[in-house]
Amino acid sequence: MPQCPPGSWQYTVQPGDNFWNLAWRFGTTPQAIARANPGANSWALWIGQPLCIPRRTPPVPPRRPCPRGWEPYQIQPGDTLGDIAYGRRTSVANLLRMNRVNPRNLRIGQIICVPAR
Repeated sequence: MPQCPPGSWQYTVQPGDNFWNLAWRFGTTPQAIARANPGANSWALWIGQPLCIPRRTPPVPPRRPCPRGWEPYQIQPGDTLGDIAYGRRTSVANLLRMNRVNPRNLRIGQIICVPAR
C-alpha cells in the first residue's frame, strides 16, 4: 500500500475507474492524481489497486451551526446520504430538510448536520 502524501487520502480502484472520472468524483484534477501516484497509468488501473487522491479544497463548513440534537459530520470518501441516514437512524428526507446539499454531489470534507448519537 502506498504512503499517501500529506493532503491526500488512499482510495482503492473500483471497476471502470480512471484518473478522469476519479478527479470529477472527488473534486480534483487528473494531473493532481497523476502527481500523487508516480508510475500509475490512468488507462491501465486494476481493481483493488491503491491510489492516493489529493484533496483540492479544505472542508466546507455548514452554512449555520447545527441545531440542538444535531451535530456536524464531515463527508468521507464513499459516503452517500442514504448510508449516513441509515447510520444515524433518520431518513434522507430529514437530512435534506436540515442541509442544503445536492445528494448527487456530496464533496469529501463537506460538513453537514446529522442527528447526534
